[in-house]
Parts: sequence; C-alpha cells; structure tokens
Amino acid sequence: MNRKQYDVVIIGSGLSGIVAANNLADHNLNLLLLDENIHIGGQLLRKLPERLGSDTGYQPDKLKRIGFRFVDRIKHNKIRILNRTKVLAVYPESVLLIEEDGKRVSTIETDIVLFATGAREKFLPFKGWTLPGVISTGAAQILMKTSGILPSKEILIGGSGVFLFAIAYEILKNNGRVLSVLEQNSMIDKLSLLSQFLHQFSKFSEGGRFVSKIFLSGVPVRHRTRIIEARGEKHLEKVVTVRMDRKGSVVEGSETIYNTNSLAIGYGFTPNIELPQLAGCELEYEGDKGGWIVKVKDDLETTVENMYAAGEITGIAGALKSINEGRISALSILNKLGKMSEDEFSRQLRPLKKERGHHLAFGKYFNSLCKTPEEAITSIPEETVICRCEDVRMGDIKKAILNGHTTTGAIKKATRIGMGACQGRICGPVLYDIVSAFTKISPNDIPLLSVRPPVKPVSIGSFI
Repeated sequence: MNRKQYDVVIIGSGLSGIVAANNLADHNLNLLLLDENIHIGGQLLRKLPERLGSDTGYQPDKLKRIGFRFVDRIKHNKIRILNRTKVLAVYPESVLLIEEDGKRVSTIETDIVLFATGAREKFLPFKGWTLPGVISTGAAQILMKTSGILPSKEILIGGSGVFLFAIAYEILKNNGRVLSVLEQNSMIDKLSLLSQFLHQFSKFSEGGRFVSKIFLSGVPVRHRTRIIEARGEKHLEKVVTVRMDRKGSVVEGSETIYNTNSLAIGYGFTPNIELPQLAGCELEYEGDKGGWIVKVKDDLETTVENMYAAGEITGIAGALKSINEGRISALSILNKLGKMSEDEFSRQLRPLKKERGHHLAFGKYFNSLCKTPEEAITSIPEETVICRCEDVRMGDIKKAILNGHTTTGAIKKATRIGMGACQGRICGPVLYDIVSAFTKISPNDIPLLSVRPPVKPVSIGSFI
C-alpha cells in the first residue's frame, strides 16, 4: 500500500466517527477527522456553548454523557480535526476534494476512508409547508441545543416516529409549551417495539422519561392524525389536520384546525449516502433500514476496497448502533493496516457483530413507525411545492409521469427537481415515494438521482 498524506480519513464526527477515531488513535496512525459543523459530536451531542450560559436546564442523559466523554478523548488524542470543512467529492482512488471554512478548496490523499456521514430528516410535503413558522423538528432541536432559543413560546409538533416525542420533551424542559403532538401512526404500532425491550433498555428508559414529561405536562397526543395544510398570509397562522383509519385513509368529517404560529414537523430519517455513491460504493434499498443505504460486509468495508461505512448510512437505528459500528470499523481498519492479528480481530469482532444484529432489529421497528401510507403521497394537492429550491410542484411531477417520464432522472430533466442548492437532499426521498406510488414500481427498482461533484454548494472564491 503506497504511503499517502493520511492513513485514515474519517468523514463525519458523529458518534460512529468519533468512536472510530478514538479507537484508531492509540495505534500511531496519521488520522484526519472532517466535519462541516462548528463542533464535533454530531446532532445528538450538540449543546449550548458555555459563553451563552447554562440556564436552559439541559442535563445530558447517560448515553449523551458517554458521547461527551468520546468528544473529550478526541481533543486529547493525536488526531487532526478540520471543522467547518465540506467534503465536495470522494473518488475511488481515495482522493478527497474539500473546502475548508468556505475559503479554500484542496485535495487530500489517504489510504483508507471511513464514511460516517449520518442521516437527515425526511418530510411529507403538504399545502403551505413552506410558510414561515413551519420548521423541521431537527431545526427546533438545534435552536435549543446550540443557541438556547425556543422556536416559539407555544409550538405544535407533527409527523411520524418517536423523534417527535424527544422534541416535545426538550421543548417542555426548556419551559416552552407544546400545543399537541400529532402522530400519523397508531398507538398499536408502537407496541411492536416491546419485543426489543431486553436489548434496548436504555432507549425504553429514555422513551419512558419523554412520555412521562409529556403526560404530566398535560400535552395531548393525537395518534392517526395527519397534517394536510398550513394556512396563513405572510406566516403560519393555522394548521389543518385529519384523522386516518387503520389503512391510512382519511376519515371523512374529521378535520381539526389548530391556531398556532409555530409548527415543527418530521417524518423519520434518511441516510446521507451521496459521498459513498459518488465514490462508487454499491448501494441497496432496505426499507427496514431507512431506505437507500451503503452496502457493507460484516467488517463494514464497502464494495470499494479500503472504503468503510459506519453509523446511520448503513441503516437508521440510533446512537447505540453508531457506537457499535464505530468500534467495528476501527477494528476492521486496524486489521486491514496490519495492526492486529486475524485471530485477535475475529475474537473482538464476534460479540460486536451479535450486538449489531440487536441494533438492526430495533432499527427495523423504529423505521416502520416512519413509513408513509401511499394514500398520503397520492393525495398531496397539485399546487403543493415539492422542490423548494426550484419551485417544482406536485402537479409538475404528476404531469411529467403522465408524459412518460417514469424514472427519477427523467423527471429531474423535465422539471428541474433536485437541481437547486440542496441537490435533492430534501425533495429526493419524497420524489422516490411519489414515483413508486404513481407507477407502482418497487422502491428498490427506482434509480437514485445522480450525484456529481461538488455534492455541496461551494463559492467560486474558494477556487481562487
């Protein structure tokens, strides 16, 4: 193996990235950790900066305390860290194109790449969802964790999945008022999680704390409730919801209107696979794992030699899986670099593989709670904006499909969906659902939108 600038470059400083970095740091390796955020730790480990005080009542739970210990270890280990750094491209030869702090574009060469790029939120567009006052649940969390700011004194929360309850809990802990939690799924759906109790006790304990706080605060939780419209002139004023039956169809006459100027929405998560896709790593569609994921072997090496993937991009399943895969990927990289014998590698890998299986089983149920009924997709009004960057509406997409454009690439060319600043990160997952719903093509047979460098917006000045 030829000597390059770095032995290992880790892209992403969430839990899987920092766990892997810490485990690799003890073996005299030249390591680089890249992340485009200000601080390492990812979304889970965001916290209020010390300069802003500590009056929010934020007390990290056991899992987050473990995560912060990993962050502290990173700072004392021999690891080069580049924050505020975008990775614009990764090529099969393990050459990375990066932009540092929005000022300079350069290339990096490495022997091994570890993708730990995490996930982002998914959305179900509805009429008026672009109004000021409608934000993502993740944005609400960032405001509280990094700025100590509530999105509003009173907020309505809606969508699907257990993350809604985590956000409601954090708002209540920060002395905000939650008007209601509107969940598309039924309470019965959540009971399927009980089969994971023994292996995911910490998650159940955390969930119990969330639910208790919500219940004791008198916040109504409405199951089988879908948001169909946000109304307002210049900003959000009202939110319209409907009830759904067991099949996901709207119950006639069940419309309810909430008066509010703040709505936080979230519909689960989708892996950030663009960089591995660009690097030539094989992807696969696994609905139980959150959709399109990076295909990996048992040791988490991708189909491209010397490239590994860990965390949410191999399947959405939460923080414990990310920690587990951070450890597995570090062991595998050490074995690849000759820093560990095959016998020792096999011995240490065996229990970690078993543990990973339990986390993936939990992920299956977690992701099932975020599935969107087909009727919710087909009933999106034609005037609803799907691609916010290029102002592509549902009617434009339906027209393109009727005209014979039945692949995502063809629809992209016909409508410009996914050609804006976000490069399809918001509208892409929705487009896959729309194509599947109207063409009856299985999601795993729908081609992914193409990815080209740079995968993130970059200023011309950075090339000078």
